[in-house]
Amino acid sequence: MTKILVVEDDPFIREMAMTGLEDAGYEAIEAANGGEALRLLHAGIAVDALLTDIRMPEANGWEVARAYRERFPDLPVLYVTGYAEQMQPVPGGIIISKPYRMSQVVSALGT
Repeated sequence: MTKILVVEDDPFIREMAMTGLEDAGYEAIEAANGGEALRLLHAGIAVDALLTDIRMPEANGWEVARAYRERFPDLPVLYVTGYAEQMQPVPGGIIISKPYRMSQVVSALGT
């Protein structure tokens, strides 16, 4: 089963993403902020894809993705943000504007 790490500091959005991914057949694990996501990485947690907010406490989504990509260079990364119009394209990453539909995320993950 494909394992997705959901990194989102808004509990409502995080829960929506977790439920949507699980309903789509993914194994979803969660981190409440960037620092928690980095702690999971350092604990040896491996994932198949990363769904991360960009603006978060402790570490932002760019920092989280960079750290995960160091260990997993081909890791698919989906960035979700309310500020998509201000973002630059990220090599190997997809930026999705908030509010988003889970169908957008599932489609971007390739299912």
